[in-house]
Amino acid sequence: VAPHEILAITFTNKAGKELKERVHKLIENDPELNLPISHSGLPFVSTFHSLGVHILKENAQKLGYTRHFTIYDRADSLSTIKEAIKSLGLDPDQYEPGKMLHMISWEKGEGKTLADYQSRTGNNYFAQAVAGVWLAYETALKKENALDFDDLLLLSAKLLQNEEIRRVYSNKWKYVHIDEYQDTNKVQYQIIE
Repeated sequence: VAPHEILAITFTNKAGKELKERVHKLIENDPELNLPISHSGLPFVSTFHSLGVHILKENAQKLGYTRHFTIYDRADSLSTIKEAIKSLGLDPDQYEPGKMLHMISWEKGEGKTLADYQSRTGNNYFAQAVAGVWLAYETALKKENALDFDDLLLLSAKLLQNEEIRRVYSNKWKYVHIDEYQDTNKVQYQIIE
């Protein structure tokens, strides 16, 4: 198997770094490969989130982002959620930002978008509040050309629903290795699929 046709995914940066080092060392020291090894000739080894960044940077314009988007960490996201809560006239003590962010993150991890969530809120006041906060949060992110960690996966999965985009990556990586596969959530599974 040509090394560049392999995609290897891990969950943590530490595991990804270790796997990348071990794989690159094995390839460099394998005399039977007899291949000119360059950076492009190595397997693509990363975390799910790094893979998401890779896919999004190559296709950002299709989603209305620039290639140089900002990635919000949890602190950035919590701060933006808190501002979203306040902008809706809600009390951050009553509608705790951490809980709101957790609910939004859970939905994104299940492969659900804001529109999916809104379609299920019905007359539930709290669910409607979450949907309102989510909308304000997404609007703030878009304004800053920013994505959160969950978006890296959700939007990559969304892009891969496009047959043309999916074909590019299917042709690029013919072999996929997922470390700790049993720990994947729905959106990670959609990306793998």
